[in-house]
Amino acid sequence: MKKDWYLWLIAIAFTALVQGCGSAQKEPLKDLVVVEQRDSIIGVQGDCASFLVDVPVNGPQHLVDSVLALVNSQVYKMCEYCTSFEDRPDEAVTYSPQEVFTADAEHLLSHYVEKYKRLMEDSLWNTFSLEMKLEAQTENFVTYGLEFMHCGAGCGSEKSYFTFSKADGHQVREIITHQNLVQFFQDHPEYKTVKADPWAGELSWEFSEAYEFSNSQFGLLGQHFTLAINEVVSHYFLVDIPYTAIHPYLTPEAQALSPHGD
Repeated sequence: MKKDWYLWLIAIAFTALVQGCGSAQKEPLKDLVVVEQRDSIIGVQGDCASFLVDVPVNGPQHLVDSVLALVNSQVYKMCEYCTSFEDRPDEAVTYSPQEVFTADAEHLLSHYVEKYKRLMEDSLWNTFSLEMKLEAQTENFVTYGLEFMHCGAGCGSEKSYFTFSKADGHQVREIITHQNLVQFFQDHPEYKTVKADPWAGELSWEFSEAYEFSNSQFGLLGQHFTLAINEVVSHYFLVDIPYTAIHPYLTPEAQALSPHGD
């Protein structure tokens, strides 16, 4: 009788352990926490370099580290670009990434602005802005959107997306292949054109198999897949496609991260 009692206790303990492990596996991954940081530098001719960046300050460490590396690299690129002399490249002053990259997320933007302030004040020859925002966060991934704008005689803008897996923090390098993208537009011609003025019916862009997309033009968002079309009349256009349409064409990794429909 006593032996049966011990066996019963062991069975209960084992069942509780299994159930505990199962519930732990189903627990959602922690969210990435960001802090919006803004700053700007005014050049001697009145030109400006402005920054608006969502800097990661908390969350799964592997994810924070990956996104922080991305933010560092993009702010660094903007600063270096703004300090170059377009007509006198031999006089450009540059820092190496090792001299500038910082792990101090709380003061990341002020760190860059302080480092580059004097150089930008002397070398800004146009107006530039960098906006880097956390545009989507789901149970499986986070997506940053980057908008770069430059104004001189005219203005232009570009849009990029960067998606990270929350499971291990790595950046998703391929969201859809060129072959699958071509097939998608063949199967769904309703998405293959973009109009600058829908009211006037002005056609600005039409998909061509020869058009070369970069992976940074594809964004996994919460409710839809987004395609950024750059260099159309100096600006970008966004095409939002529901997952119900695009999901079968995505790479296996992107399929696993994204919803199956909205």
